[in-house]
Amino acid sequence: MSSCTSATSTPGASSQAAPPAVSDVFVLDFDGVVVDSEPEITASAFEAAAIRWPELFAPEALGAERRTALREAMRTVRPVLVKGYESMVMLRLLLRDPNCEVKLRSILSAWSAELPRALAEWGESEEELSKLFEAVRNEWMNGRTESWMALQVPYEGVTEALRGCPFPTYIASSKAAHRVAALSTSVLGLELAADSPRLFASLLPPEEKKAEALSTIGSRPLCSAPGTRLHFVDDRLDTLRAVAAVPELAARWKLYLADWGYNTAEERAAAAREPGVRVLGLSEFNELLRFGLVMGVDDGCEPTAEEVEAGV
Repeated sequence: MSSCTSATSTPGASSQAAPPAVSDVFVLDFDGVVVDSEPEITASAFEAAAIRWPELFAPEALGAERRTALREAMRTVRPVLVKGYESMVMLRLLLRDPNCEVKLRSILSAWSAELPRALAEWGESEEELSKLFEAVRNEWMNGRTESWMALQVPYEGVTEALRGCPFPTYIASSKAAHRVAALSTSVLGLELAADSPRLFASLLPPEEKKAEALSTIGSRPLCSAPGTRLHFVDDRLDTLRAVAAVPELAARWKLYLADWGYNTAEERAAAAREPGVRVLGLSEFNELLRFGLVMGVDDGCEPTAEEVEAGV
């Protein structure tokens, strides 16, 4: 982000110049860590579903009360969504269940099986639904920009923490580069070009591609100085597990699960037991960005008796 650009190389500088000494380098997921994009994903899903299945989702076919219930259910199932178009499928599945409860549980517990089964039953294809969903989002983003941006909400304190961050910071996201760049500028007020070397975008599948991104970032001179601490913050436990499964990455990167992001209570409990993964709260994250440490996270201090008793 703009607050960290002082740590990048200067154009025209000698290729032999030593990289600036830094103590910490951060790689951050975007959705679910920096910005809450769920309201936009769900709103776009409603628009796209109304085009694809008007008999089910046109305004006259769906009452306000039912629409509200579906919006609430969509927020609950957001942790298992990987690609944007999947939100359309989730909406249609949830519509079958008057209270959203049974289908909600099946989506959370077995989405990898529910998704292909629904597509086959309806005679739909991932390619066609994805094309429609992305067209709806692009039209909204480019044609009704203010209302689209308003649906993307930075998490509390994150904008200020990023602006005050003295360390090099990268973004590694499954989101398209042009969207991350636009949101960084318009919502966070931080300049980040779509072709910035600090932005790794469209990382799908996230487990594989984010591990590759960390490997690339970790090989840069900025990250190679002895003693430099490398931090990766994501809200998907599966992604962190994939990184931890690569020995050379596990040895170098400190991994954090963002407990304010798109994950479930079960995933947070599992992360707390996962070797090499630390569950991080939002206030801790903001402090980590500013200072490279938080109380109880790599602060180099022995815990007090009170901290031990509190389980910090």
